[in-house]
Amino acid sequence: MTVLVPGRRRVSPGLLLSIVALCYAAVQFSLVTTAFGIEWDEAVYISQFSGKGAPIAFHASRGWGTPLVVAPVVVFTDSIAVLRAYLMVLSSLLLFGAFRIWLPIRPGYTVPMAAALFAACWPTVFYGSEAMPNIFTALGAVALTGLVLRAVIPGVPSGRAALAVTAGLVVLVSLFRPTDTTVIVLILAGVTACTLLSPGHRRRAVGVIAALGAGLLAAWGLWTADAVRRYGGVAERMELATEYFGPYRWLAEHYLRALDGPVVCSTPDTCGPVSAGGVAWATALLLLSAIGSVTLWKRGHRLVSAAPAAVALGIAGAYLYHPLLPHPRYLLPAYGLLSIAAADGVLVVGAALRQRTRAAYAVAFCGLLAVGHLGSQAVYLLDNVGRLTPGRAQDVVVAAKVKKIGYRRPCLVYGWHAPQIGHHLGCEAAGASGGKALPATPRHVPLKAANGYSVIVVYRGDADRAASDLAAWPRHRLTSNDWYARISDGAAGPAAPPGPVGYEPGL
Repeated sequence: MTVLVPGRRRVSPGLLLSIVALCYAAVQFSLVTTAFGIEWDEAVYISQFSGKGAPIAFHASRGWGTPLVVAPVVVFTDSIAVLRAYLMVLSSLLLFGAFRIWLPIRPGYTVPMAAALFAACWPTVFYGSEAMPNIFTALGAVALTGLVLRAVIPGVPSGRAALAVTAGLVVLVSLFRPTDTTVIVLILAGVTACTLLSPGHRRRAVGVIAALGAGLLAAWGLWTADAVRRYGGVAERMELATEYFGPYRWLAEHYLRALDGPVVCSTPDTCGPVSAGGVAWATALLLLSAIGSVTLWKRGHRLVSAAPAAVALGIAGAYLYHPLLPHPRYLLPAYGLLSIAAADGVLVVGAALRQRTRAAYAVAFCGLLAVGHLGSQAVYLLDNVGRLTPGRAQDVVVAAKVKKIGYRRPCLVYGWHAPQIGHHLGCEAAGASGGKALPATPRHVPLKAANGYSVIVVYRGDADRAASDLAAWPRHRLTSNDWYARISDGAAGPAAPPGPVGYEPGL
């Protein structure tokens, strides 16, 4: 739909949305770059269909959505640059598709502005090219909420296959994070159920609730089948999936501190201090979202007002009271849906300033918001990327040094950053917490060596001091900043060069 003003033809919202998606891709390519290395979780997801090496142990809490997304690339190449480029393009296309669904619901400039607000958030840019489930869950939440509204609201085009598409999308999103999808679906079903009292909505509402229920039933059916096949049953998988859960606790302070990063924080101290800029940004987002939602409600668009706000608050609430460590990426679905209400809020305030004061004040207001939002998020993004880049690059260097020393397959990497290093080497991996001394060697590590595996233990400094059973394995210094490896048979096989530099026998 092209917005018309007397005597003037403006750019269509669809075209603006395309421009936003292109800018989102460009920002990822320029600020994150395809050279950005992989982290622990990514290595696990990538390895499941990698054509290079063995899959890394897949924890019961993980979903198969991310491995399936990256499979078309990793089955043919182990290039991280190619994978990053693929995910950057894919996330940009999905951003366009998810928000495109909203155009018939919110005609005008609300949708492209909402997409721009969401795309500019630093976690959105950071995780757009990461082999992680959160950006797909967030865009799935935006798309699913839009599909439900299009199917329920009379007079809004939804298409003949709307209900089937809704059910199918529930299944697809659940492949990434089934618990998040359950929260989203239950809230959407609840909002839809509120329309059953209206004769004009009743038939549509029943169909939507049935589609949501069928999709959720199919999703958990797939999860159950996987639980039985891989873990022996639902109870067994649930026990494994929750083995790292602590007590439920309020994490509002953690998330407040993490508005500017880091990507994960275990305590308020590791989250850093509360950022004044981050608090101002969050306050503006919530305030504008409230203005947008209330205005829509007063204008009679109650479903359009309630649905995204309810889903956003439900997802945020689920993670603000949670047993796991806080990650800013967990709130991406909430950011995506709040951005729609916030965009309405921006337009409402801008229009009010233009009508009651001078147009210059409206322009100044929008300019201040743009500078504040884009500026703060760019600073946070560059800070987090810059903080993580050296460590991820170090994994590549460590793997290259191990290759020079020589090893053979099958192989197992154990220790610090083991999944990442194992991916670069094409080995199985068993990780240990970085920054801490290696615990007593797990039983399966020496057993692998006894069964003919080349076992590579990687760590830094004297972190192997408690693993006395590894003392007989040759120790190799890998880097000048004290990365070491103990390799059970590093000299075996044709790949091992004679007398490698940094070899320290039996230390």
